[in-house]
Amino acid sequence: MLGFRSLLGLLVIVLLAACQPLPQPFQPADKDRAANPLLDLPGGEGVMVLPVTGTAPEAGQEAAIALARAIAKALNDQGLPASTTGNAASLILRGEAELQERTDSRDRVRVGWTLFDAAGREIQRHESLWWVNRPHWERGTQETLAGMAAEAAPALARAIQGEPIRQVPVVDGLYIWSVDGAPGDGNVALKRMVEASLKERGLRIAEAMDEDALVLLGSVAIDPVPNRKQDKVTVRWSVIRLDGREIGTVEQSNPVPAGALNGAWGQVAFLVAEAAADGIVQLVQEAGRR
Repeated sequence: MLGFRSLLGLLVIVLLAACQPLPQPFQPADKDRAANPLLDLPGGEGVMVLPVTGTAPEAGQEAAIALARAIAKALNDQGLPASTTGNAASLILRGEAELQERTDSRDRVRVGWTLFDAAGREIQRHESLWWVNRPHWERGTQETLAGMAAEAAPALARAIQGEPIRQVPVVDGLYIWSVDGAPGDGNVALKRMVEASLKERGLRIAEAMDEDALVLLGSVAIDPVPNRKQDKVTVRWSVIRLDGREIGTVEQSNPVPAGALNGAWGQVAFLVAEAAADGIVQLVQEAGRR
């Protein structure tokens, strides 16, 4: 019987980006730049924060406006001039909220932020994620919205003050194509477990391949270890675009007792999926920046 703890070696992940090392677009270029953030805004025109769409329907439009005001205040606290009115030269910040996951007492909320110049051209994107108390989110309480804003503001301010990036393709979810090469029930079990692990991390799983979705391919190789009663198991996850371009891979490898995975994978599939999930999410995020 295969000991599950012996598979913890599978937790060693090799992340192979297809192009360059993962960028850090929200990192200030140097310490001096962060010392006076007001100087980083083009022309010092400030930011106008629009009402956030997608807030809880129960809270009404008031919550959309209140969250925008809370974000503006939190950005001002970071030294970045912002308001919900602005002027003809203001940058425009639009937020779109999405309820991604519900548990018994909490909601996971994602807000995708898009920054536009005064002419309406997109110049930056960022996202914020929170776990929130469901009743407070549904009521749009001031405490909840202020807490969300304060938590999001530092990274959001750095994103706005950062160098503008080129418009990138929208990444609308990940389609899990298949897993192949595994003995026993591994192909089915791995696909099911990796889908659950990615959903747990807030990643949208697409039900069909479309032009805005990425594709996840999984493959398993089993190779006997010479002179030992062991198999070397290699699991490889590849994130690709529909045109076949590879974003990158997550690879896991470990020896196991020979034949141990010829039947039901059970908890082994869960451990493999959990070990790979963070790396897969990182690749999807990388694709959204290119």
